[in-house]
Amino acid sequence: MSDPVKPARRSRAVLAAVVLAAAGGGCLAASMLVAYFVADHSSSDSSASAQAAIGLAVLGLLALVFAAALAAGIAVTRAWRRARRARTARGGR
Repeated sequence: MSDPVKPARRSRAVLAAVVLAAAGGGCLAASMLVAYFVADHSSSDSSASAQAAIGLAVLGLLALVFAAALAAGIAVTRAWRRARRARTARGGR
């Protein structure tokens, strides 16, 4: 009897990158909604609702940047391990 095939588990780092990207997208969407519906467009940018929209946008962008950096680090690490494994399989150092 053969063993059932189990799908590959995602690492915690990949899950963290996905969650960060989703949170960043959510913050950006919330920022646009606050800016469109709540912020008073006749007042200056120093109103509380405008500051909330700007803060959400900055938080969203930072989350997206951190998610991209984490994903890039994961990709570089996997490429490095794959290259080392291929080198040792060929009989190199």
